Amino acid sequence: MRKSSAILLGGIGLGIGVYAFVRSLNRSRSIPDVHLTTADLDFPQVSHEEIVSERLLDLNEAAASELSGLGLGEEIVERLVENRPYRTKLELVSRMIMPQTVFLTIRNKVAVSEAREPVKIA
Repeated sequence: MRKSSAILLGGIGLGIGVYAFVRSLNRSRSIPDVHLTTADLDFPQVSHEEIVSERLLDLNEAAASELSGLGLGEEIVERLVENRPYRTKLELVSRMIMPQTVFLTIRNKVAVSEAREPVKIA
């Protein structure tokens, strides 16, 4: 009986140690700072023509080949096109279309014009 109790306590101690180690690893990860501005919201008052005149890609209108030109992978481009329309470009992250790190690289190259269709909710 004492031997099995010692094994049980040893297992519990090992489990606690592993749990504490994993928690400490998760705490050491830092979340990158994202500095958002009102320009990132791009609410639908912006017309497609205004976006094009500023040399930006319209997320609701751009062809897949144009989006690939931003350096986006094929999988992200497919998700981006499939989940149109967007109300803001921040939806690329909030709807998990692309990781935040990818969004930070393209956010100054894209904008959103008026969404003509209702937003899809899955």
